[in-house]
Amino acid sequence: MTNREAIDSLKKIKTYTAAGLLDVIEYLIKVLEKLDKEGVTDPLNTDFTKLKN
Repeated sequence: MTNREAIDSLKKIKTYTAAGLLDVIEYLIKVLEKLDKEGVTDPLNTDFTKLKN
């Protein structure tokens, strides 16, 4: 699954999510969008300890 596919799926899920979880879904979308923008294509297998802030 690509970051874009995950982002699109989360946006669809957001429609049906309980109000108390909307902030969590929004946060996840923002994190995945940032990773995608930074070129991290496989976040589950990326060593983030070597990245600089």
